[in-house]
Amino acid sequence: MPVSSPVAPHSTSTDPPDPTLSSNAASWRAVLLPYLLGLLTAFTLAGAGIFVLRRPDPPPIRVMAPPTPAPTATAAPTPTPGPIVVYVTGAVMAPGVFMLAPNARIADAIAAAGGLRADADSAQINQAQHLFDGAQVHVPVVGATPLPAGGLAGLLPTPTPASRTAPITAASGAAAGLVDLNTATQAELETLPGIGASKAAAIIANRPYATIDDLDRVPGIGPSTLNQLRPLVIVQP
Repeated sequence: MPVSSPVAPHSTSTDPPDPTLSSNAASWRAVLLPYLLGLLTAFTLAGAGIFVLRRPDPPPIRVMAPPTPAPTATAAPTPTPGPIVVYVTGAVMAPGVFMLAPNARIADAIAAAGGLRADADSAQINQAQHLFDGAQVHVPVVGATPLPAGGLAGLLPTPTPASRTAPITAASGAAAGLVDLNTATQAELETLPGIGASKAAAIIANRPYATIDDLDRVPGIGPSTLNQLRPLVIVQP
């Protein structure tokens, strides 16, 4: 009887891993990982650069100048009126010629003359009335004839012109209250409107006068002043 040869028993154990293959895989990982990271970084930087280069420029900043203010109208300067000179007479403490402010009143002139005397008739004086250059303020005493124009002797009424057929004589001129340019005193001339102490002295210095129109040679007397004086004065040879 034949004898069968012995059969080698089947091995069921697992073969151990090849250490060479494990070492090669680790080497590839060590090489590929930094390469991939570097490639990813390069793509990222490249994409950022392309974004920056293709980004549109911001609009320029425009600096606007402030608006020019509209010009304002400049008022023309108003000339400052000069002082006035008045002559104060009558019942005051110190009569005389005084320089006052252009808006002065009779009360200011009386105060400049030292005030009223005890015998002054203050009821006849309108102390609130405005003055003008060359005016005469006369303060009457108690019992004197009432004054016209509130005490301003310079505010003389305009006399009625005399008839052309009847010449003005010294007697008729005096009766009408006219002032003779050739014979009037300084005080009489200062009673005329617009004639103060300096102009009255200039009128006396330029005598004699042949006509009233000769007053235009007196310094300070112009056409308007001459027209004011024409009905108030006469010229006797």
